[in-house]
Amino acid sequence: MANGRMTDTVRAAYSNGARRFDAQAGSFDRRAGLPPAAVEAIAAAVLATAELVADGVLLELGAGTGEIGAALATHGSMAYLGLDLSLPMLARFGARLRVLPVSTARGALAQADADRPWPLAGRARIVFVSRALHLLDLEHVATEVVACCHPRGCTVVVGRVRRDPDGVRGMLRRQMRSLLAAHGVTGKSGERAHGGLLAALSPYGAEPRVPRTAATWTAAVRPAEVLAAWRDKPGLAGASVSPALQAEVLDRLQDWAQAQLGDLAAPRPAVEAYELAVIDLPAREEAGR
Repeated sequence: MANGRMTDTVRAAYSNGARRFDAQAGSFDRRAGLPPAAVEAIAAAVLATAELVADGVLLELGAGTGEIGAALATHGSMAYLGLDLSLPMLARFGARLRVLPVSTARGALAQADADRPWPLAGRARIVFVSRALHLLDLEHVATEVVACCHPRGCTVVVGRVRRDPDGVRGMLRRQMRSLLAAHGVTGKSGERAHGGLLAALSPYGAEPRVPRTAATWTAAVRPAEVLAAWRDKPGLAGASVSPALQAEVLDRLQDWAQAQLGDLAAPRPAVEAYELAVIDLPAREEAGR
């Protein structure tokens, strides 16, 4: 893992607001974590998207605390490289790797900004990004994918959680976005980001696959916990907002939820799923035809 010394490039990225992710390191898994069985199923599904080759690398963007990445590093037969700009996030990921048997862990971590040149060339067989693509510059991601693509081709795997639109989280999210829109703030969408990345990669012969569900589970969702987690997040709906606006929107959302749902501490069952959207980039000789 990268040491604590920052390059000028990394330091500049921090000065532009990336530091906001550091504060999430201690609470991210509790707020947004996935069931262990789902993590194992997701990792297996990601590894199955491409034929693994000895000189290839599975590159993860926005690797965070390594919830999925540690499983990828453990179970995959290719080398794994996880990139994240947040050192506190990577520290938690490193702690996960240190408790794994040395013989099974093939993971390496690097502090890097995915919106700048990636520290890898010509070896990426799989590029995986989970719940973070909407935060990145899609044109830059496309450029780097092409530059890092393995000669035998590269598979881009975008992971996202699908929730029942009529469930508690779906209701709260829709109302929150409506409140943000009243202030002229448009939230970002993982689905739109995937479409944008596909468009940016299309000139290089990229082809999408039909999205597939890698794991499904039932969660007990407490509206009060969802609201509390959103108060701790930097921004809302993937958009940067001022602390004052964030507090105002969430205060109004809490009042709305109280009127609609009653006891916000009561758990409500919700079916959730993890979906993989896959884009295949051809081998170099095929792309050049």
